[in-house]
Amino acid sequence: MGTSQSHSRTPSREPLPNGHQVMDVLDPTDKTPRRGRKRKTGKGDEIETKKIAKLNTCAYVYQKLFLEVRANSAQMYRSFLQGEDSDITIAACGREWKVHKLYLKQTKFFEMMLEGSWAESKSGRIDMEITDPNIDADGLNAVFGSLYHNEIEIDLEKIEGTVAAASYIVLDSVRERCAEMMISALSTDNAVRYYELSTAMGWITEVSHDLLETILTSPNMFTLEGEYDLYQHVLQWIYMKENPDCNHDEPNEQFNSNIKNFFKTANSDFLLMKYVDIISKIRMGQILIRSDTITTIKNDGLIPIQIVDGISSQLWFSLLQNEENPKPLEMSDDEFFETCNRLGRSLDSFPVCVLYLLKQNDTAFQKCWRWVGYNSGVDIMLHVNDYSVCIIRNCLNRKTPYSVNLKSAHVLHFRLVICDFKGQISFDTGRTSWAMKPDETKTVFRLNEDISTPISVHFQYLIHKPIDSSTCVKKYVEELKAKNNGDVEP
Repeated sequence: MGTSQSHSRTPSREPLPNGHQVMDVLDPTDKTPRRGRKRKTGKGDEIETKKIAKLNTCAYVYQKLFLEVRANSAQMYRSFLQGEDSDITIAACGREWKVHKLYLKQTKFFEMMLEGSWAESKSGRIDMEITDPNIDADGLNAVFGSLYHNEIEIDLEKIEGTVAAASYIVLDSVRERCAEMMISALSTDNAVRYYELSTAMGWITEVSHDLLETILTSPNMFTLEGEYDLYQHVLQWIYMKENPDCNHDEPNEQFNSNIKNFFKTANSDFLLMKYVDIISKIRMGQILIRSDTITTIKNDGLIPIQIVDGISSQLWFSLLQNEENPKPLEMSDDEFFETCNRLGRSLDSFPVCVLYLLKQNDTAFQKCWRWVGYNSGVDIMLHVNDYSVCIIRNCLNRKTPYSVNLKSAHVLHFRLVICDFKGQISFDTGRTSWAMKPDETKTVFRLNEDISTPISVHFQYLIHKPIDSSTCVKKYVEELKAKNNGDVEP
């Protein structure tokens, strides 16, 4: 999934070049035919990756006051004589823009800054300190240009930068157009990426029931921790669906406290029946493997205690079955992706192997990840060092938090994926298997030293035949319906 470079367009009455779609911001029902450069998905479908959305200002102003003023000093001087010259400079993300206070005031951010008591209101320069990693110079350039023009070019491969920039300066028209274009371009390839962006931008309530269900079951549902994170996202989504007027912008601590208070007082049976298709897609068997997590789930109030106890019983029975079965686990790809453990971590920089330091066991030059929870006594770790990614079955070489299974061989079914900072897959083993011996290490990737960071590493795996926790959820709901004639009051 490559990325494409985004450039500003000059106004023109000529037909648009290939690779663009025009959408009227003021009229979302615009029927302008789609055309242009397209990216093929794995299924042969085609998705446009670069589009243009119409805004509501004048093309002439854009040409005169944004593009031409920046083009050359002669034109800048002519613009100055005509009263069109810039009266303020914005510096951010390593670039500068010669712009105009009159047009900046279209945004709430600059309106408050330039008309209030801020020092910038009397200054000819604004130095913006950008801390959001999603905001980049291209996104700011597109957003600033939209203040002068009736169109904005939106690169779907880099839409995070445009959305983040528009959110920063509170330009709702651009945010709305980005959301509409994301919806129109939604596919299995980008659903998870768009979901994460929607969550970050406070759009999670716009994620439909069916879409969230699709995301939770996608083979490319990559987390940065584990299944418990998905459970937390579902809690948040249900809370905001049930409380559409809640304040998304309040501090995280207060927001999370409101969520807990809501579920403690809500009718869990009503919520379970209403959202059973979503809740049943959470792989609870991967969450209920620690005593403190079991306690937390019971206290949250969404999952009834009877379901938690039923799944815990299934886990114990499955443990006995897997220990007693001498045959290695066999499964299809579909079975694997429907039930596998889903784990992940982020990596800001690659540890570099230095022989002298490694002899002294200096951990600053290596990363080793173990995910907490009892895993049938099989201690699996991911080790990152010197641009290599390895899987380790630990038995006796390192300390373990649980008792260790010393079977001579365990078949590990796994998929290891590395994504770039935009969430696009850079490396993918596909589903494969490995007969692990005690304390054996398998090198999965050797990466190029020019790889850009940050990256994320995602590990999907199965060792034993898993349980289907959804059966406990669905059985409880069916019994609830039968008991209450299919209706439960909120």
